[in-house]
Amino acid sequence: MFDVIVVGAGPVGSHAAGRLAEEGLQVALLEEDEEVGRDVVCTGIIGSEAFQTFSLPQEAVLSSIKSILFFSPSLHTFQYTSPETIAYVVDRSIFDKGMLRYAEEKGVEVRLGALVEKTKFGQNSIEVVAKEGSLNTRALVLATGIGYRLHKDLGLETPHIFLQGAQAEIEMRGLRETEIYLGKDIAPGSFAWAVPVSGSKARVGVLTRNKARFYLERFLEGFLKQRVEKGSKIRQKPIAYGPAARSVNDRVLAVGEAAGQVKTTTGGGIFYGLICSEIAIQVLKRAFHKGDLSYRQLSEYERLWKSKLGKELRMGKLARKILGRLTDKQIDRIFKFVGERPKVKELMEREFKFDYHSDLISLGLKLLKGFIWG
Repeated sequence: MFDVIVVGAGPVGSHAAGRLAEEGLQVALLEEDEEVGRDVVCTGIIGSEAFQTFSLPQEAVLSSIKSILFFSPSLHTFQYTSPETIAYVVDRSIFDKGMLRYAEEKGVEVRLGALVEKTKFGQNSIEVVAKEGSLNTRALVLATGIGYRLHKDLGLETPHIFLQGAQAEIEMRGLRETEIYLGKDIAPGSFAWAVPVSGSKARVGVLTRNKARFYLERFLEGFLKQRVEKGSKIRQKPIAYGPAARSVNDRVLAVGEAAGQVKTTTGGGIFYGLICSEIAIQVLKRAFHKGDLSYRQLSEYERLWKSKLGKELRMGKLARKILGRLTDKQIDRIFKFVGERPKVKELMEREFKFDYHSDLISLGLKLLKGFIWG
């Protein structure tokens, strides 16, 4: 009998398992893959605040980001530069293994290649049936990413909408900083990116509602054709877009992308997942202290994490909705408008935060109201 079983040994699951063990609980971490961090479809950008807040594996850092160059459809530019590092690009294989090592060092029983096939509620526990046998636990934490097989039987909801992300790692000439591209022919209602990794290696991707591979192929063969030296296989994945309606039940919590804790602006999920896993840990700690793992007790987790991130998730959706309605000419005019007004640019830069976008979006909406529709 374990106090807690965590399903999924990605960064959020490993962190949650390690922290729960640190709180004195007996924890098992089950991962369906034989190795963590392999074939992960992720640009690997993690904000500097995440490294300041959590004990993350520094050895995984490949490069730092201090500036971002934004391109309009007609290639007008807007550059944001910070005096300090705003984010890091990491090697996800090294990063995920470092997070798993943290859990092991805290005393978590880690089982790789342990696919959870089903779960069953008992009177005072949950039976977890894995590939190699059954385990029993007083509480269960789902950190399964975009794997939602277990949700229904556990009484949890899944995110209702998903975006598509597609990415390739390439050799690219002349990429000195992170570049973001906007435009309906590039990524309708969204954006494409090119991120320097090390040397001439870059990660190039597109985030869209659909046809992400198609738009990435066209981006590589169009806008970036003269700069691409050598490409790699394009990989893609769905990305949760908005929170799950219910991430809690008796004895069960979902964290990370399993609960839809993903930035609705960029699709990044590691930092938000870590924040919410800390909330889950504190709620579980109090629940064990009271001897009450009921939905009524654990529902505090959902209230707290949605209170913490709800505004960010709502504003990100609103920004994406408005961006999807703008024509390429309107986007070009906005870039030109900002470029000709240093005070506006300075105001936008002041509101820029890498992981929290609601203030910048609010400012942008005020500018748009007068600029386009006023």
